Amino acid sequence: MPVLPTKTTNAQVIKSFVSFPQGIEKFQGQYFHSRQYKHPDVFQGKRVLVVGMGNSGVDIAVEASRVATKVTVCTGRGAWVLSRVFDHGYPWDMVFNTRLMSLIRNSLPGPLSKGLINYRVNQWFKHENYGLQPEKSCLVREPVLNDDLPSYILTGRITIKPGVKEFKDNSVVFHNYPEEEPIDIVVFCTGYNVSFPFLEEAVVKVENKHASLYKYVFPTHLQRPTLAVLGLIKPFGAIMPVTEMQARWVTRVFKGLCQLPPQSVMEKEVNEKKKNQVRW
Repeated sequence: MPVLPTKTTNAQVIKSFVSFPQGIEKFQGQYFHSRQYKHPDVFQGKRVLVVGMGNSGVDIAVEASRVATKVTVCTGRGAWVLSRVFDHGYPWDMVFNTRLMSLIRNSLPGPLSKGLINYRVNQWFKHENYGLQPEKSCLVREPVLNDDLPSYILTGRITIKPGVKEFKDNSVVFHNYPEEEPIDIVVFCTGYNVSFPFLEEAVVKVENKHASLYKYVFPTHLQRPTLAVLGLIKPFGAIMPVTEMQARWVTRVFKGLCQLPPQSVMEKEVNEKKKNQVRW
């Protein structure tokens, strides 16, 4: 039978990734971060709470719902949920990430672009009816890809709730929900902190989980471009071809075949990306 880490270990791990919700220190059940998850057997016959609405959280919730007594997913921001199979049976990113689609999205005024996104992602199912409508439709993180979640919500295998307000000994209280909900296990699917412990702190600056990298690759303040970071990006689609293109560009810069712009130009772009969330 799978054994979860001890509470001391859990606390150390979770503190590295998330801020503790109020009351978690007195919660008597098990809790751990998604990085520790290995197999759904740990949820057998349990009442499970998944904190977070990213791809990892939804995948864990779907797997847990097949063996758990009850599964609840709490999210304060909502998310766009897409099927991996999109128009005419093609993968969603092959349909969505075309030059024509990008031209249309980037050329339209903000309200029209927002309306187009709402229309396209709600064709499969209406997110508002499932408690998943994002608060800011156009300024959200990467979409959640899962073919099972809507039907599992519809059949009651998974329940969607707002963010956690407070933990009790064996229960949780959600925002705008006065009643306590009994739970046995909590899985924190709240992401990761970005850090480079093997480098000097000044080499790659990290603020609010955002690394100061030009085009998400090059540190902006080095005298010479002798360091590059590959793969620290969340593309709307497969990461492998994106990382390959990064590697090709980095190789040309290292060889002197490509020149980076002045430091002021790179820093200006990095600062603009910090202010603005990624647009679809």
